[in-house]
Amino acid sequence: MKMSYKLPGFILLCALLVVAPFGGDYLLGIVSEILIFAIFAMSLNLIVGYTGLLSFGHSAFFGVATYVVIGLGVHLGISGWLGALAGVAVSTALAAFIGMFCIRVKGIPFLMLTMAFSQLLFAAALKWRSITGGTDGLIGFVSPDFFGWNLATDAIARYIISVIGFLVVLIFLWCLVRSPLGSIFIGIRDNEQRMRAIGYPVQRFKLIAFTIAGGLAGIGGALYALFNSYVSTDILHWHLSGDAMIMVILGGSSTVFGPAVGAALFLLLKNFISSYNEYWAFWVGFIFIFCVMFLREGVWGLVIKRFESMTTKKNKVISDKQKKQASGDSI
Repeated sequence: MKMSYKLPGFILLCALLVVAPFGGDYLLGIVSEILIFAIFAMSLNLIVGYTGLLSFGHSAFFGVATYVVIGLGVHLGISGWLGALAGVAVSTALAAFIGMFCIRVKGIPFLMLTMAFSQLLFAAALKWRSITGGTDGLIGFVSPDFFGWNLATDAIARYIISVIGFLVVLIFLWCLVRSPLGSIFIGIRDNEQRMRAIGYPVQRFKLIAFTIAGGLAGIGGALYALFNSYVSTDILHWHLSGDAMIMVILGGSSTVFGPAVGAALFLLLKNFISSYNEYWAFWVGFIFIFCVMFLREGVWGLVIKRFESMTTKKNKVISDKQKKQASGDSI
């Protein structure tokens, strides 16, 4: 019964992704940005929603991957595709390194330590102007070609790359959380002491989750570099991690796809409200508080809950009818 909504939902998602190009370059740009930040939010959800590690330093991996792609292109003239691979590799290695220190603590100390590492990288990017460009950022990145389309000028090419990256990460996470490794992550989230008692090396699995999440965030960062062709120090600030946390909670941390819904809601609200009111952050914050108080499972979690409730009622009605029919036949 729980699987009944997934295939239609995936088909609907694919249909929306196919229809989006007919909306013009502006719509493609918005949808591409949503898909990139959906990857970022889903990667954060792997450690927040499935492993129980609350992090405010996830922007470090997203930002470092972006800097690697842009920096290699600007300073060394390396293709954006090779830069993207290097960016994902660097963000994964950085997550493994930072994770070795952070997993030694939990709760608020873990949150503060991850944020401290992110702010450390932010401060380094501010001071290392010759490499990062400081607050001015890095300009002059030459976007690579994609089967003859230039990513700098062709919105459809950027959109296709974003869709491919999003679907790969979505399918990977869907398979991961249903694998034995994903079950261990969920077990650590639900009862860490019990997992320790039955012999699981909890610290090691926390590090694995943290590293995978950092690598996936690096995919989002690399795509953002190809999409934007520019990077500044803001991308390393902890507030970007806060935005991703809002996306996770808005959509629902109990599902793989929920954070993607949260990313869409957050960015659409930001673009829509900011076009009418400069205090858009206030209204987004108000909606966030409402979701925390009244929608504990998030928007997507609520949709799934309602769907499963309707399916349960329908199955019960069918079962009752079958029982009555069987009872009548027996008489």
